[in-house]
Amino acid sequence: MTPRPPGLSGAAGEFVAFIRPAPFPAFDDAARLPRGDGHAVLVLPAVFNSDGYSRDFRALLARLGYTAHGWALGLNRGPTARLIAGATAQLEAIARRDGPVSLVGHSMGGLFARLLAHRHPTLVRRVVTLTSPIHRPADSLLVPLAPFLGLWPGVDLRAIAAEIAAPPPVPSTAIYSREDGICAWMCCREPSPTADNVEVAGRHVTMLQNEAAVRIVVDRLARPPATPGRT
Repeated sequence: MTPRPPGLSGAAGEFVAFIRPAPFPAFDDAARLPRGDGHAVLVLPAVFNSDGYSRDFRALLARLGYTAHGWALGLNRGPTARLIAGATAQLEAIARRDGPVSLVGHSMGGLFARLLAHRHPTLVRRVVTLTSPIHRPADSLLVPLAPFLGLWPGVDLRAIAAEIAAPPPVPSTAIYSREDGICAWMCCREPSPTADNVEVAGRHVTMLQNEAAVRIVVDRLARPPATPGRT
């Protein structure tokens, strides 16, 4: 069944959230948040965003003891051959220095995270996606992109979408919101009954400022790495 994209009222809510952004939560209780073990975290931005959007989030991760990185590729323009290659190179460089990397991706950034986990599972410790349309992404958006998939230069988007939709070979968490006015929320979940899907309240564009979502991410990052053959 084709997912029903969000309606205009959802889009209006996203627009208001975008032009009147909430500040990043103070997390005055950061001392009570689970501490990191020093492993590296690569944060991948949403489409039409860059590392500036995740600066406060990465600063919190650093306060908690992680080695937090942006993707250092400028604006996320979607899964172009250049950005896929650049994200791969960044992951490889971090993993060589610090060992397996946790990947946190917002929206389109989460699709990059899942793609990297499938292609380089030995370099990835965990994947956390925030309002990322991991299933039928081209059909789940407010503006459907399915008619244009064959026109994307340099990559086969249909093949990439199928790769992303498969369960990752590493532990993964999918955070979603029924208030999402950009993506169909049901496409942001893993369908397996044993999958780690977590619902939060809030708009799509605010997920990296959403206190509940950030607390979930921090909780998952603090979990120990999976033992071989188990997630």
